[in-house]
Amino acid sequence: MDEIKRLYEEANQAHVAAKSLLAEYNGKEMPADKKAQVDVLLDQVEAKVAEAKRLERVEEQNKFLNDPVTRKAFYQDKEQHGERGEVEAKVRRQRAWLKFAAEGLGGMTEAEFKDLSVGVPAAGGYLTVDTWLSELVTLAKDMSAMRRIARTLPPVPVGSVIAPAEDTALSDATWTTEILTGAADTVEPFGQRKLTPHPLAKRVLVSNDLMRNPNFDVEVFVRDRMAYKFAVPEEEGFVNGNGVGRPKGVLQTTGLTTYTTAAATTLTADDVINWVYGLGAAYAARARILCNRSFIRRCRTLKDGVGNYVWQAGLQAGIPNTILDTPYELSDRVATGLSGTPEVWTSGAVPAIIGDFSYYWIVDAMGMSIQRLVELYAATNQVGFIGRKQTDGMAVRSEAFYSLTIQ
Repeated sequence: MDEIKRLYEEANQAHVAAKSLLAEYNGKEMPADKKAQVDVLLDQVEAKVAEAKRLERVEEQNKFLNDPVTRKAFYQDKEQHGERGEVEAKVRRQRAWLKFAAEGLGGMTEAEFKDLSVGVPAAGGYLTVDTWLSELVTLAKDMSAMRRIARTLPPVPVGSVIAPAEDTALSDATWTTEILTGAADTVEPFGQRKLTPHPLAKRVLVSNDLMRNPNFDVEVFVRDRMAYKFAVPEEEGFVNGNGVGRPKGVLQTTGLTTYTTAAATTLTADDVINWVYGLGAAYAARARILCNRSFIRRCRTLKDGVGNYVWQAGLQAGIPNTILDTPYELSDRVATGLSGTPEVWTSGAVPAIIGDFSYYWIVDAMGMSIQRLVELYAATNQVGFIGRKQTDGMAVRSEAFYSLTIQ
């Protein structure tokens, strides 16, 4: 907590220094070296706030992961043998996984195979490789902005689920008398678009020398590398996907409304204000902005008519950085919208979208398979692991989102 407090204090100091420089040259041309100094200070604010929030997230995850309620893998042993049994079960599971990694299922004993299964099947037991799905999703939240802000449904069996996407809105209720029933709608508001988890696969190669190293945790290495490599294409799909064999990206939502800037290749504070407040009030309370870092960089120097900056740093624990009081998430999958030297806005670019992302649904298929390959990479003294999982995503209500387009 002391480190988090220090980071926020240093961010606040840098923010005050930047504001002081900007105020000094308010209404007159700022020298290039002073502009560079302001940019450095604002970068420091963002970096220190981001680091502080990262440490806060680590603390939250530590609390969650150290809560016995969350350690599903050891329920049975804990009930039978207490805390000691829980630790022993974890050690057996790790040893069994290492045996699988080194020799495959064929080299495992019946007891080791059993250690890779948790719980009683009839009572809802599951394979250890299935627990990787939840572990990967947890790790992916640190790497994927969409997984942090969107609604993730419980895992479903391989197949399809129907998403209630509102294609045609119902008409409003009407004032009537006690015995009348109001106007009737003849349309079916909910379409039949399906959330269908699509396959995603990745290979990870590990050298046999590392496999033999007793200090190398092959399970953590393979899991972490797969988490990252799955997160990148997932994020691209959740933002820009066309919905064919992959998620339907939020920027590709059918019926998505957009605000277009007032002038060509230009973004002003008034544009940002009109865009942010153009989102419906029903969705504003839980709204988030999804954008690229370049968008934030350009917004940080924009001021409204009375001199207030549209970007504000969250300088206290638990308070996020905001644009016009709306928190934002950064994703490299959102286009910068900038081109050329010096940079100018590109006509037709969509550098940001605001909305209530609880109306973007993500669903993963239950289970994740891990396949071990030995002979294929024998010539290079490596062992391959292929991970396969299935996921999909789509916006289920287009009016909950409002994109920003450069004229």
